[in-house]
Amino acid sequence: MQEVNVNVNLDSEVVRASAEAQASGRLTPLIKVELWSKIQARRLSEGKEEMAVQFSPPQTTPMTEEEEEKCKKRKECNKEAAQRCRERKKEKQKNDEKELTSLLLRNEELKDTIKNLEEEMVFYQGMLSIQTSNQIETGPASPEQQVPGLWTVEEDFLEQYL
Repeated sequence: MQEVNVNVNLDSEVVRASAEAQASGRLTPLIKVELWSKIQARRLSEGKEEMAVQFSPPQTTPMTEEEEEKCKKRKECNKEAAQRCRERKKEKQKNDEKELTSLLLRNEELKDTIKNLEEEMVFYQGMLSIQTSNQIETGPASPEQQVPGLWTVEEDFLEQYL
């Protein structure tokens, strides 16, 4: 009769463990039931009693005044530390936002500078190609014929020593 009772309890435990395993996606509940049933079968085959484990909720004892005071102090310190942490986090976020804004502004300024320099480079390349084509057609340009702003080799050489 005892064996039938164990089987009924075991079957209900297996069903419960299966449902828990499906819900959690882990096999641990089924493994526990299997291990428990093997231990139980071994104990019964050796003539020992059925293993009965009873868990009772832990008994709580009231705290002393000193323990309550210590707990309140710890909670207060934790509350203050959490507040300081939140303030530091907000301050860091504000600083990060300011830095982001300034970097985006700097990026736009640099893009404008690049655009201006590229336009200037295209202008000077055009002037250089005009002057080069004029030199090929007519020979070297006299100082009056040169495009203003373009350096000649002689001017560059003189500029080094002035």
